[in-house]
Amino acid sequence: MGHRFDIGDVIDMLEESAMMRRPVVVHLQDGRQFEDRVQEIIKWEGADHVVFKDHELTPLSAIHTVQRSRPPEMTYAGKKARVIRAPG
Repeated sequence: MGHRFDIGDVIDMLEESAMMRRPVVVHLQDGRQFEDRVQEIIKWEGADHVVFKDHELTPLSAIHTVQRSRPPEMTYAGKKARVIRAPG
C-alpha cells in the first residue's frame, strides 16, 4: 500500500522546488501536466496560488499531484573530508 498524497505533501514539494530551484512535474485536476520550477506560493483573491517560472499563475486547488522531475542526486558535495590517522 502506497502513501496517499494530501495538500500538505503537495505544498511541501512545491516549497522544495522553490527553495532548491528544482523542477517538478505538475499534474492538474483537468488532466494536463507540465514540468516547471516554482518561483513562490502566494495568496491572491483569498486563495493560494503557485507562481511558476514558465507557466501561468495556478491556483493550488487546481493541482492534483506533484512529483520531482528527477530524483535528487546523492553526493558528498559540501561535506568536509575527515582525515582519520592511525594512532602512534
